[in-house]
Order: sequence, then C-alpha cells, then structure tokens
Amino acid sequence: MASIDNGPTAGSWLPAGQKLLFTLVPDETVTSDYRYIVQIEENGTIISKVYLSPNPVNTAFLDLSEAILGRLEVDAFKYGSTATIHSLHNKVYSRSNGNIKRYRIKVGHFDGSSESLADDTSGYYYLFAGYEQLSQGLFPSFADYYGSTTSKKVWLTDRVPVSNVINVKAAIEDNGVAAFINSDDTGSLITQLTFKVYDTLGSQEATLEYVVNATNGGLVPTTAWADSTTDGSLLYAYVYPASFAALTSELNGVTEGWAYYDVIPSTTGGPVGNTLRITNDCRYSKNEAVQLAWANTRGGWDYLRFNGKKQKTLTREEKTYRKIVGDYSGAQYQIGGSERQIKPYQLEAKERYQLNGILTIEELTLLQFCMRSKNVMARIDGIWVPVTISTNSIQVEEETVSKVFVTSFDVELAQIIRC
Repeated sequence: MASIDNGPTAGSWLPAGQKLLFTLVPDETVTSDYRYIVQIEENGTIISKVYLSPNPVNTAFLDLSEAILGRLEVDAFKYGSTATIHSLHNKVYSRSNGNIKRYRIKVGHFDGSSESLADDTSGYYYLFAGYEQLSQGLFPSFADYYGSTTSKKVWLTDRVPVSNVINVKAAIEDNGVAAFINSDDTGSLITQLTFKVYDTLGSQEATLEYVVNATNGGLVPTTAWADSTTDGSLLYAYVYPASFAALTSELNGVTEGWAYYDVIPSTTGGPVGNTLRITNDCRYSKNEAVQLAWANTRGGWDYLRFNGKKQKTLTREEKTYRKIVGDYSGAQYQIGGSERQIKPYQLEAKERYQLNGILTIEELTLLQFCMRSKNVMARIDGIWVPVTISTNSIQVEEETVSKVFVTSFDVELAQIIRC
C-alpha cells in the first residue's frame, strides 16, 4: 500500500504555476522492485499515469504543476466563440473556455509482480493559469482573491490595491475585461457586480447592477461547478468603457462628462471585495493610441495604453532561385529583355511596432509583468492582434522622485505577413 502524506490543502483554488508537491509514503516494506504509481485526473478523466522510484528513505515526491504544464491558459476568446475576449460584448460576463480545471491524484504501488491502483486518493484542486514565485514559499495562500469581505482583493490582476481600491486609467474607446473566481466553494459571496458612475463634478450619475447568472453570461456561484466542467467558476467581466455596450451608452450619456466609475463585487448585504475604479484618461492627441494586453500572473488580463505615435517597421526575408530564361518551345529561341532570371520562391514579411507613451511609476512597474507574460496582445488601428515582445529589458524605478516616464516598448506581430 501507498498513501499521500502531505500536499496542498484539498479544495484549494490556485494558480497552476507553482510547486504543487505531494509526498508519497509506503504503508508496507519496500523492496528494490517497489514503485509508486500516480494517476492524474483532470475533470474526472485520467490524463496521466507515472511510476516513481522511492528515494533512499523510501518516500517519493510528485509535482503536479510539472505534470499539467501547458494544459491551462488564460482565455483569449469569448466563451464558446472565436471572437477575441477583449472586444465589444453584449453581456457583462463571459465564462472560461478552459482556463480553470479540476484535478486530483490517485496513488497506488507496484510490488514487483502486480499493480495495486488507488491505494489513496487526494482531494480536489481547482487550478488555473498563473504562477507564484519561489520567494512566496511552499503552498502560498490565494485566499485574498476569494470574495468574502471588502478587504479581499478579488480581481485577478497584478495591480496593487490602495485602501481597498484598485485604480485603472482608461479612455472611452478602451477595451478590456477583469477576471474573478466565482464559486461558493471558496467562501465567495459575490452574487453581482455594481457599477457606480460619477461625473466630473463628483456627483453620482448612475448605478448599474448585474447579477451573476446565465442571463448575464455567467453562472451563479452555487452552480458554477459540475462534475464535467469548471467553465463557470472563473468569470471575465467586461468592465472597460468600450467592452460592454450598456456601459458605453451610460458613460456617453453623462451630461457633465464622466470622471470615473467604480465596479464593486457585491452581495445583497453590500460589497464583498475591493473596488475596481476606472478613471477617465482622456488624452488629447491626433494619433490613435495602442492598447497592450497580457495574461498576468494571477490568471486574468492586465492592460496599458500607449498614447504616443507608434512607429511601424516592416522587414522581409527572401530566398531566391536562378530561373532558366528564354522560350525554347518555338522554331526560334526567344528571350524578352525584361525577363526575370532571379526569382523568389519564399518571401516572408514581419511587422514590428515601437509603442510610445508617458507612463506613471505605477504603470511602469506593472509593465514588468508584461515582460514576463507568454500571451501578449495589442489593439492596433482598432484591431486586436497577437504580438511578441521585442524589447529585451526595461529599467523599473522602484524608488524615484519623478512621477512620469517617457517609455518606448517594441512588439512584433505574431503572424507572418503573406506575400
């Protein structure tokens, strides 16, 4: 027999990118042929079976994060659609297509002649894209993102709250979503999002309330999980000005002009999480701004806007061959003076953009998380496209007197231009 001696707390909702170590111990005498057998279950289906040799003290360790590497990814598309998740949506919520899945492990053993499966079974773990650093230690808590009180951060962002408020700047044309975990298994009390819109005079102009349910694109917390799917357990809320039609209409209708609006995770008794405050960042410039989006460390999306004039560079790569010239099919040999002897047989072009803008110290600090992201997109000329980062390093001023920084950031279109 074999059993699980130690591991993450069962029932946890965690980023998958961290040490998820399980300690396996024997319940019998270990021989030289003894092997631990571990089966990994994803949403009720066995996806992997591994054999582990005991170490000198007869235990073994399984890191679940290594076994499921690449199986989770922050959603780039709307639920059940091929449309980019950042673009205009007709509902305030979108469910996950596969950013969150339920895992558990079953442990058995091989004694040299036969296998015994499922000697012990772990509890369930709900994992999503994101990661923790080693400096956080083993099994860091994620409880700050479970919506139960106003002091909980809730929103899956790398932005840092100040007095329970997460500040974001956006213009009326900006797109974007904010993610949060939506399950009563975590103790979350979120049943709706409340939007409060304020004008430039400081007066509240409107209150919008959207219940978390299927009608609004989500699932209520008590039914967000089923045995075969977790897609309703993580929601993306369309909180940016140009992402949700009803919100855009409300903002455009403010007589004095809107100054900011608060997005508050709520229940019938009031707020149960940090306020997400979207402040109007109306920039007066002739050129069209570029909005940068990236999958962050928490399992959601973060955004920055570069308002300066972008610079586009087109590069090409070409392979050629030497063609036989002339026409040998007639009675006499023919050749045209403009006939091409050197022809390309493979031609590719790439687009690179230099994004320019003035960033605050908070925005520049946030940009370092973009540098570490595997999934980056940009809204260029009104269209969301995937990009890769060409800038290899940035200098982050963590202690400085200056309030703003003139910043350039290079990205390359992650699609080959057809020629």
